[in-house]
Amino acid sequence: MVDNLVANENNVPVERIHQVHESPCRAVLAITGGGAEIIGELLRHGSGSATVLDAVVPYSTDAMDRFLGRKPEKYCSEKTARSMAMVAYQRALDLSKGDGFADQEVIGIGATCKLKAANEREGRKHEIHVAIQAVCETRVSSLELIVDRTREEEEKIAALLIFNVLARHCGVPEISLPDGIGARNGIENCTGTDQREETNRREEIIEKFASVSGEVGGLLKQQNCSADFSCKTTGIARINLDETKALEEVKPEEIKLVFSGSFDPCHSNHVFMAKTASEKLNTPVYFEISLTNVDKPPIDFISLNQRLNSLREYKDKSFIGGICLTNAPLFLQKAVIFPNSTFIVGADTINRIFDAKYYSGIEDTSTVLKHFKEKNIRFMVFHRKSIKIYINPDALEFCEIIPVDEYEDDGISSTEIRRKSENYKENLDNK
Repeated sequence: MVDNLVANENNVPVERIHQVHESPCRAVLAITGGGAEIIGELLRHGSGSATVLDAVVPYSTDAMDRFLGRKPEKYCSEKTARSMAMVAYQRALDLSKGDGFADQEVIGIGATCKLKAANEREGRKHEIHVAIQAVCETRVSSLELIVDRTREEEEKIAALLIFNVLARHCGVPEISLPDGIGARNGIENCTGTDQREETNRREEIIEKFASVSGEVGGLLKQQNCSADFSCKTTGIARINLDETKALEEVKPEEIKLVFSGSFDPCHSNHVFMAKTASEKLNTPVYFEISLTNVDKPPIDFISLNQRLNSLREYKDKSFIGGICLTNAPLFLQKAVIFPNSTFIVGADTINRIFDAKYYSGIEDTSTVLKHFKEKNIRFMVFHRKSIKIYINPDALEFCEIIPVDEYEDDGISSTEIRRKSENYKENLDNK
């Protein structure tokens, strides 16, 4: 809801800030490229600790890389904003533990901007992306600035947009943006429904959102499987590929064939591998996606739904059993959840699985091998074009290697598919 209250020339209206502070939301903010003045606005009137758990401004590329744990594909994009919000959310969860605020909701807000700069090249885009991550929702608002403004004016718009994203989640009315910039002109529900509306405005805020069940959202709140491979929480949620049918109750320990991956997106090579493995073992395949990762932020829910939708394209395949979401990024941890099972892996993955350096706190490969043996784990390894397989000789007893001529590997990867899709979108945007 947007009311008629407009920010004055310099500040967000104080009454709106106090309304946010009176809400049960507590946030970590991560802001780069512009709009950082909103941090001061939230703190300067008092009671800021009621809302702000922490605020960071990873402004240099090195600072941003360290904040995210990796170099993003683009520093200013909706995807990067979502990653920033997820890291901020994880930080908020950590800071809120044991502080007496268990009844309050924690959120992460990430904002990345590319605003007017001195001596910038002609045609350089000015854009703002603000994302919010909550326990069961990811939402991102994107705005391309087309009208010629000063840097200070663009900074003000960025700060107000960040405030509005926070305010809306806190149940506080939003503030009208200057110059008639429309609020929520286009909304895309990333669970599959497109509600985007045409508008005559030159500048519009485009939003994407996705929500998940409490069971799925809870995976990010649970304690992950620890370095000693023990899983102190269940760490698993089942997803129904075909929502028209009842979800079959299959216990994790009853699953015999697991295909773990990011599936960003699932493509034909994944399907060929799954089909081949299912036929060899005469058992259905369960795709497993870990929401948490070793060296990058957890998967946000917009990205998760995109991956699930790519898997749903194959829901009618008889060899597919279902999808399992976990919070176990390492195969040593997956082995605890899926004992007595066979994992489908590619050549690039098997080269890491038996390397002790891949597991935090593990000093030797013999410990890794012992763990897989105790859990009765096997691996069906698929060759990939241009990738050599390097397996420790002691690990060969756990592995069945499938030569490339037994299935149809065309050499394409999910990374290549994403890159082609992004290039295609960029070309459309530039027309």
